[in-house]
Amino acid sequence: MAKLSQWARQLASRLRTSTVESAHYSKYNAPMIGLLGLIGFPLYYYVWEYMFPQPYESLSLRMTGAAVCTPLIFYRHWPERWHRAFAAYWLLSLTYTLPFLFTYMLLRNELSLVWSMSTMAALFLLVLAVYDWLLVVMISVIGTALAWAAFAITSDTSVILSAYLEQLPIYCFVIFAGSIFNYTSHMVKEEKLDAYSAVGRNIAHELRTPLLGIRAAMAAISHYLPDLIDSHEKALHAQLPVRKIRSSRFEKLRNATDRIDEEITYSNTIIDMLLLSAGQATLRSGEFAIYSGKDTVSQALQRYPFNSARERNLVTWEQCDDFEFFGSDLLVSHILFNLIKNALYSVLKAGKGDVVISTRRTREGSLIAVRDTGTGIASNEIPHVFEHFYTSKSIGQGTGIGLSFCKLAMESFSGDITCRSKLGEYTEFTLMFPGLSK
Repeated sequence: MAKLSQWARQLASRLRTSTVESAHYSKYNAPMIGLLGLIGFPLYYYVWEYMFPQPYESLSLRMTGAAVCTPLIFYRHWPERWHRAFAAYWLLSLTYTLPFLFTYMLLRNELSLVWSMSTMAALFLLVLAVYDWLLVVMISVIGTALAWAAFAITSDTSVILSAYLEQLPIYCFVIFAGSIFNYTSHMVKEEKLDAYSAVGRNIAHELRTPLLGIRAAMAAISHYLPDLIDSHEKALHAQLPVRKIRSSRFEKLRNATDRIDEEITYSNTIIDMLLLSAGQATLRSGEFAIYSGKDTVSQALQRYPFNSARERNLVTWEQCDDFEFFGSDLLVSHILFNLIKNALYSVLKAGKGDVVISTRRTREGSLIAVRDTGTGIASNEIPHVFEHFYTSKSIGQGTGIGLSFCKLAMESFSGDITCRSKLGEYTEFTLMFPGLSK
């Protein structure tokens, strides 16, 4: 019984994930799909009623289908609070307009050739719209069962049941064969990952060598620079004809090698992050150390490339508790970069709100929270924000690798990252670090 219950939960989770992903990948095409239904349903009513009359037609069923498709045309203009219901509406609209309507019309037309072919076309469209075979089967079974129930109310089902069973294997073949070849979304993910890996390898190859050369040159400079500075000061003191260096630049020159070394380490970390996101490298825990949470946040805010003073003013740091964590301060800085970038995007898109960063200690450990009061995230998207290549941004605005990297990096510290959000109100990402043993 326990195994059955666990299997049911896994199945429900799989179907929820498939529904959300199917809706996510299809929402950009929703206006065209809606327009197709709005035009196609009344158009084919005219075709089958007047041009090539069929035994049965129903204007009311077709206009209902057109009405169901109409909101999809204006999907981009839906209020934000409606977007969270898009996945459910997408599922219901597909169930009605494809397996239900076409199966019902097939039965009412006594399995005519025209409607047998139309039903196969509808099932093929369903396979294209929903990449996951299990979800396709579920929608097909529910839609077909409802069509048979509606047909049973008005007709004797036993008359055509045997004939329908003869055609059923063909419809099953369309569903399963179509699902086998319909790996579009998975292929896109794999191609993205392969391309990203290739870019990562090329960047690593092209940048590692010059960075290594810069570090070698810097080692030589750092060896002799103190003597050169000392000689310059002695020359000035002796009033020899040497060019005087302003004191501000002189201080920068003293620390130049340290800054160069920091930037080289920073650049190598970026390369490591890129390769890690592409699955071409692993985090080296042997290089981890103990760092201050407050210093890490300060470093991230100093390094973050704000586009304007306005962006910088939108970010507030509540310097509450300090804590120590075991990990990499550079990786945590990159995690904060991702979170700040997403938070600013949300605030600027909403035209309201701000970004607040805070650090706190709790009984379970320590945390850094990044909270914005921008657009928020729909509840059905929150479970997927850390998935590889999943993004709720419009095409060209996001790659879907930033948050998945954040998750991977935090887990390498034996920590975690979570997300809480309410659409239209706020979004809060929390980095949780385990306490250090004394």
